[in-house]
Order: sequence, then structure tokens, then C-alpha cells
Amino acid sequence: MITNDLEKLGFSGEEVNAYIALLEIGGGFVSSVARKAGAHRVTTYNTLENLRKKGFVKFTKRKGVKYYYAINPQVILNQIEDRYKTAKDLVPELLDLEKAHHFKPKIQFFEGVDEVVNILTDLLNSDGEVLGFINYEMAANIFEDYVKDYYDTAMKIGKKFRLLCPNDEFNSKYIKENLKERVDAGILEIFAVNPEMFPVKNAQYIYDNKVATISLEKDEMIGVIIESMSNAETSRSIFKLAWLGATSFVAK
Repeated sequence: MITNDLEKLGFSGEEVNAYIALLEIGGGFVSSVARKAGAHRVTTYNTLENLRKKGFVKFTKRKGVKYYYAINPQVILNQIEDRYKTAKDLVPELLDLEKAHHFKPKIQFFEGVDEVVNILTDLLNSDGEVLGFINYEMAANIFEDYVKDYYDTAMKIGKKFRLLCPNDEFNSKYIKENLKERVDAGILEIFAVNPEMFPVKNAQYIYDNKVATISLEKDEMIGVIIESMSNAETSRSIFKLAWLGATSFVAK
């Protein structure tokens, strides 16, 4: 658990082992740390020096030999807070640069589940209602590790979605078991359409000035966001037309 969390904070595997070893033994020479971490002495020395440069480790000299010790773990939190503040101050400047080229359609590509999830996060960060097409039978297994937290966040922030999906047994059951709370809260509207007449093989979302498409094929796990006002407005009009006309094609 600690190992995984430290790696998420930017520690390499070797750095995690060396840092934890130092905390456990309270400090030591390279040979002692290497033995505790189960690593080669030369590798451990390089790792400790990397940690020292990052500010997580210091050393003193005992009889001319470096004796390393770990800095208080609170330093990790302090560094993250400093980086967050720097990033927060920098974002407005970066957005200004981006807006200077707003006339150019922007296309972002995502490959693999871990990258494609960034599209779903972008939906939650958008302004206003999200419109879209989804097939939960195809999406459920792909995003199984993410949906619980995602749905909880959508509920917590009151994010409004209006979606069209296939009217079949799986989707109907999935909606009742996983989405009922959001439907009852009025922040999620789902209309089911005849899957034979309107098959849904990809997920597509229209929000802000963007249109995001996610392939729901396991061997083709890619996503694309096209940022273009005219494209988004056209896609939004098509969705609204489909929504209005869907009642004529509901599977009985």
C-alpha cells in the first residue's frame, strides 16, 4: 500500500525501497541501507543520491563515510503543496496561451484505459450539461475499476448528463443497479433506443466546445477529443434531434 502510494507521488521502485529502509533503520551507511532494501550497493548509492537531490534524504559523514538518514515524511506533503501552488499559478498563463490559438481545432488522442479515463474526468470538469451516447454492456468491463468512484463524484458535484443507450436487458439492469441514485436525483436522464435500428458501438460525449469519442472495443482502446465550437454545436444539434425523435423508435 505504502509502496504503491509513494510511486504515485513520483518515487521510483528503488527510491521507495531505499526511503522505507532508511525510515525503518533510522539511518545508516550505504551498505546497511542496501542490505535492508535488498538491493545492490552501487544501485543503492545512486538511489540515495537521487533522493537527496529531491530533498527527501540527507547525510552526515562518520569517519569520512556518508551516513544517510531520511527527512521527516512531512517534507513530502510540503513539496507536493508547493508544486500544487506553482501549478495553480501557472495554469492561467497557460490557458491564455491556449486561447490565443482558439481558432485552430484542437485534437487530443488517448490510448489505453488509463489514458482514456482522462476523457471521463474532463466531462466532470466541464461547464453545463453533458450529452452523449453510451453502451454500458461494452463499457462496464473496460472501466470496471473506475466507475464506482466516478459515479460517486458525479453524484457529489451534481453533474448533469443526458444520454441515449441501447434498450436491452443488460443496459436496463445496469442502469437500475448502478445509476438509479443519479436518475432519481434528476442529474442523469437516460433514454433507451432500439439497438437493432440504432446500434451503439462507441461512447460519444458532447460538452462545452468539445466532442469526445471512445472506442469500446477492448482491442481498440482509444479515445479522441476534438475541440471545435462549430463541430460541437453541430454534434449537439444532432443529439437533440435524436433525443426528440427517439420516442418513435423505442423497443417495445
